[in-house]
Amino acid sequence: PDEETGDYQSVDWICDQLEKPHDKPFFLACGIYRPHLPWYVPQKYFDAFPLDSVQLPKILQNDLDDVPEAGQKICRQNYHRHVTQAGLWKSAVQGYLASIYYADAMVGKLLKRLEQSAYADNTIVVIFSDHGWQLGEKQDWSKFALWQNVLNTVLMIKAPKESPGLE
Repeated sequence: PDEETGDYQSVDWICDQLEKPHDKPFFLACGIYRPHLPWYVPQKYFDAFPLDSVQLPKILQNDLDDVPEAGQKICRQNYHRHVTQAGLWKSAVQGYLASIYYADAMVGKLLKRLEQSAYADNTIVVIFSDHGWQLGEKQDWSKFALWQNVLNTVLMIKAPKESPGLE
């Protein structure tokens, strides 16, 4: 269940802080670990992405032809071959999608509790991610590349309407 996961417990602790009275400005940070490996989340998040509906990234036979030798070494770690030979490509993509869905649910829980708190109208919220992930693109399974799907990250900022400097 969600309640037994570390990310849920972190979010729940932050939510508890939002229920307490604070007489001075305060800072809270909540790191949500998923979708980092391992992709362990409650089953309901996997169920939202049935294996038969999971779409695999397209791989071009000559996809590495435009990549310098140093970049090709990154891709030649055989992770993609191991995943595909084990027949786990769709399951791996499903695990990543389930982990993202779970992380979104945790962010949603936190934002809902903020909205219900006394601090809803005077809190700046910043949500960001550190990197994307290769799911077989360029025959790679990692975050250690400068390709578009790894560089695409989330940055969202919500500030109160009356925030200084935002007029």
